[in-house]
Amino acid sequence: MSRRLFCLALGLASAAAVISADPRPAAGQVKFDPNKVDNPRLRAALHELREARGWIQESRVNYPPGVKEQAVAHIQATIDGLRDVLAIRDVNSFVGYDRNKDYYTRFADNPELRSALQDVRDARDELRASKGDLRGQKDALLDNLDIAAGDLVVLIRHNLPKKK
Repeated sequence: MSRRLFCLALGLASAAAVISADPRPAAGQVKFDPNKVDNPRLRAALHELREARGWIQESRVNYPPGVKEQAVAHIQATIDGLRDVLAIRDVNSFVGYDRNKDYYTRFADNPELRSALQDVRDARDELRASKGDLRGQKDALLDNLDIAAGDLVVLIRHNLPKKK
């Protein structure tokens, strides 16, 4: 009996020594440094998509049937993908970029949607240029960003002022 306990203790001690010897994070884990912001355009897109989703849901614009719901669903899928890639737990408490009102004045119409569209396009460019696979979700996230951009364009075009 004591020999079994000795062998078990020796095995556990050697396993603990091996695990604690390597300070690097395990494969698939990302060590977060709060002083270093990674993927700033992806973070900006997440922030603006969250704001645009809220604006679309509260909007009283009379979109064609199903367009608003489809856009919100695609934007939510993109938000979920960005959340997973950026390892953010709670999107609603996520602090993105604090942009003042002057930032949105550069867009003549639909500033909420156009700023989200601009950040989605920037995030897509950053993602295409990245060399990593981003936890195996790079291709799916690129597809979601493309679909969200298309939905935002549809919503913007439908909400343009009518020509007289």
